[in-house]
Amino acid sequence: MNVISNTRLPRVFIDIEAEQEYWQDWYQNLPGAAAARGFAAYWPVIGAVYDVYINYPGWDSDRAQARYARCAAVQLLGLSERQASEVFSQVWGRISGERLGRAALERTARPYAA
Repeated sequence: MNVISNTRLPRVFIDIEAEQEYWQDWYQNLPGAAAARGFAAYWPVIGAVYDVYINYPGWDSDRAQARYARCAAVQLLGLSERQASEVFSQVWGRISGERLGRAALERTARPYAA
């Protein structure tokens, strides 16, 4: 007997303009922000978390973070694994309400240099 399951995840709606406004006030606190030439240069690093969240609904934070760490924006800015993990944690927490614990950040034991 074949059972067809039509389980759909709920649609996700995010006001990206509102998120950009929020992060414009807070991005300086994120790793690597000093190396960027302003918010417009740093936004792709933040926006990549939103891209993963929207394009891969249902992924848990571990899988999403692994995808994020390989994205072009993170690579272009030259964020370390530790820095990318911290940016991901901050942004993912804002989007999902799931604040990743210290253990998630400590998976890469190397400290980052601000």
